[in-house]
Amino acid sequence: MPETPHLRRARLAVAYSFLVHGVMFGAWASRIPAIKDQTGLDSTHLGFALLAASAGAVLAMSLAGVLAGRFGSHRVTAAMLLGYAAAVPALALANSFITLTATLLVVGAFQGSMDVAMNANGLAVEQAGTRPIISRLHGTWSIGSFLGALVTIASVSAGLSVLAQFCLLAVWMAASAAVLARIMLPHRHRSEGSGLRRPPRRLLVLGFIIFCGMLAEGSAGDWSGVYMRTSVLSTEQQAALTLGAFSMAMAVSRLVGDRMTEWLGAGKLVTVGAALGAAGLGSALALHLAVPTIVGFAMLGLGLGAIVPITLRAGGSQPGIPAGMGIAAVSTMGSAGMLAGPPIIGTVAGLIGLRAALAMVVALLVVLAATAGRAVGVPIAISEPAVPTEII
Repeated sequence: MPETPHLRRARLAVAYSFLVHGVMFGAWASRIPAIKDQTGLDSTHLGFALLAASAGAVLAMSLAGVLAGRFGSHRVTAAMLLGYAAAVPALALANSFITLTATLLVVGAFQGSMDVAMNANGLAVEQAGTRPIISRLHGTWSIGSFLGALVTIASVSAGLSVLAQFCLLAVWMAASAAVLARIMLPHRHRSEGSGLRRPPRRLLVLGFIIFCGMLAEGSAGDWSGVYMRTSVLSTEQQAALTLGAFSMAMAVSRLVGDRMTEWLGAGKLVTVGAALGAAGLGSALALHLAVPTIVGFAMLGLGLGAIVPITLRAGGSQPGIPAGMGIAAVSTMGSAGMLAGPPIIGTVAGLIGLRAALAMVVALLVVLAATAGRAVGVPIAISEPAVPTEII
């Protein structure tokens, strides 16, 4: 049965929300070296400042899942994007550890809340249609992250300050929020009880897997540029290109991830991906040259691409648990990986160097490749066009 024009618009709208989210992340992540210089922070203090973004996300995600169920994932996505746009320019004004930390706490809360809401809306669109789309949506996010890195390269080349770049992006984000509020799929899932509760045991294993995947993903986003600038001694454009290569590789991985999941199975795809990521990052650290580092981070992106979509789909498809709440529970545990990553890597980098700190991520991916396969072996549940929980 062919999809209706309304459902096609809804799919494009939720994909656009992922794109906008990714563009801002890529622009911010590729400006981290400049923010580091602007604030005068060393690697240890920068790591703890970056911790605040993940802390804000973790604190806000469970509430975002409840709000998405009560008011609609479409409304929460647009509202959080608007708040995100309002907070972004303050990142460029931070001039100390305290101001950067406080700003990242607020930005992280909006970022994490939008992440939960748009994933819940994406799962609703997937369940209303005839084909899986979650991995492709995350591929769209990665394309956005790549474009964000390109925006930074263009801004640096044009002589734009961080503040000017972020103000322009904020205007675009606010306009996008107004558009998304009108055209996203209206969807909420009412459930019995209030919602803020301990996640069931079957979500905890998925949470551990996404914890590892997001720690590795966050390490690349937060530290690839700094590693290129301070360890490999590359240019600022090469540092941004490293993040761009990582993000584009993730996009490719995620764009084919739905088909690969159907072909290989979720468990095998996670196992192979973690092993490929470990090999890529490990080779980049071993060779310690600009071009191999860019290639190695691209391999890391290819390997990590499918891990987060697979676990989020599984978390949002648990029987008896609303999609928003399941995604929020798994996302919160995943964000704990990003929460732990920056200070651990920054602290170790301050003691023995960033290269050695990133080697810990390689070891974690080896553990994930050896243990995660069986836990995520959940089939994709797509049937004839159906109503996704509740359309309002």
